Amino acid sequence: MRKYNEVEFELLNIQIGCVLRLARLRKGLSQHNLSLLLGSNPTMVGRVERSENVSGWDKILSISQELDVDFYGLFELKGKDELLSVVDESFKLEDKLTQEKSDYYRYLKIAIKKKFLLLKKES
Repeated sequence: MRKYNEVEFELLNIQIGCVLRLARLRKGLSQHNLSLLLGSNPTMVGRVERSENVSGWDKILSISQELDVDFYGLFELKGKDELLSVVDESFKLEDKLTQEKSDYYRYLKIAIKKKFLLLKKES
């Protein structure tokens, strides 16, 4: 099994949040509705989606099961273009797109590009 470096771990954390957000949006669920299905709270769902901290595997597993997302696939780091595509699709599916959300998606794309640049420099 390959070992990830710090930047790859950061990207993986971002990827997990992005993939789970996209799956939620594809199902037409709000964070609140998903949290009700999970017996949790919307704050937890939002933190996982925004990669605010490294979430426990149990939270990620419960969300992925509810959204029919391959849990193990979440931990295989995607390429830059594929991850940016996930962000773009999520952006398009947002039904209540506020300026704050637009800014967040713009920030997310910049962060992903910067982290992949760092990876390129390290190799």
